[in-house]
Amino acid sequence: MLRIRLSRTGKKRQPSYRVVVAEKEAKRDGRVVERIGHYNPLTNPAEFRIDEARALYWLSVGAQPSDAVRVLLNKQGTFDRLSRLHAGESLDALVAEYSGVEAPAPVAAVEPEAAPSLVERVEAAAGSVVEAVAAPVAAAVDRLGDAVAAVLGSDEEE
Repeated sequence: MLRIRLSRTGKKRQPSYRVVVAEKEAKRDGRVVERIGHYNPLTNPAEFRIDEARALYWLSVGAQPSDAVRVLLNKQGTFDRLSRLHAGESLDALVAEYSGVEAPAPVAAVEPEAAPSLVERVEAAAGSVVEAVAAPVAAAVDRLGDAVAAVLGSDEEE
């Protein structure tokens, strides 16, 4: 089982801590899976920073925070955002909210202009072909009609 807990660093009587993800059975300062932040209790007020995206990820896959880390995550508001993540909000929007950067606006589904169907495209292509072929044929038929009228007119006169 994974735990999000503190790993001590610093000199004697000057503790500072790393916030790490580690196996539950691993030693306090032993092998870690990932470092996700730091905590310095000596400053007034205590200084800490935990990578919100990674904390949300590890909490969402089942890592359990230690009591000290739970207090830090509550101060940061991570558990509220975790419940919203489980409710379906995007991770990017939640992290942007925490960091104070405006989240990218969700891309609205823009309906594409209705593309002509296959039948409509074939009709349009056939129409243009018919127009291209029909114009010379119509001209030839007109000339033929004039020729026939001329021949018939000349026979009737005789």
